[in-house]
Amino acid sequence: MRSPVDVVKGRIVDIDERSGTVTICAHYDDWHTLVKRGYKDCMVQMVDSRQLSDKQRRACYALLREIADYTGQDTGETKEWMKIKFLADDLNETADKIFSLSNAPMSLVCAFQRYLVRFILNWDIPTRFPLLGFVDDTADYVYSCLINKKCCICGRHADLHHVERVGMGRSRDEIIHEGMEALPLCREHHTEAHTMPDEDFFIRYHLDGGITLDKTLCRIYGLKTRRKQNA
Repeated sequence: MRSPVDVVKGRIVDIDERSGTVTICAHYDDWHTLVKRGYKDCMVQMVDSRQLSDKQRRACYALLREIADYTGQDTGETKEWMKIKFLADDLNETADKIFSLSNAPMSLVCAFQRYLVRFILNWDIPTRFPLLGFVDDTADYVYSCLINKKCCICGRHADLHHVERVGMGRSRDEIIHEGMEALPLCREHHTEAHTMPDEDFFIRYHLDGGITLDKTLCRIYGLKTRRKQNA
């Protein structure tokens, strides 16, 4: 009997770069179910075929060891617990979709790695190494550091560093901060950032630039936002 969620495996046979249309060919031999359920549309999930690198695998295990040391569990128990939490929290999946770090798709492991980093930041778990070197999505990491007021370079408590300088007659309390770019930096790295051009600082620490302050970040730091326009 067919599952209520009917999944078939297909293959991309053509891509139209101008229109962005992808043509997929899939085999489906249950004509009765096809007619009975009136299938006309389908959901397509792209499966990452790139081979998982040893570097990504080692990064995940290094992050899992930090969480294990903090919680008092062994690394194996922590790995399975974090995989289940990741599936439930980020993918809304259940434990029957559990994956292995030895052969999972690269995109799934990258998402798991980001989840581990956010978990460490959210729970203020101390690490023996800067997290910046263990992220594949720098912007996502820096945003999480801003949320948790952690220096994106070293992990210590951070203040807000405006990439677009605030000063020169402009009152920090009066200007609109929403839309400005900022970084979460500890006092040491904040001072360092003011001693050099922004681009040199970004290059030194492999940053893509600042994060645009939204209403959530402005609320966390007590900064002024744009007023909502009346409809």
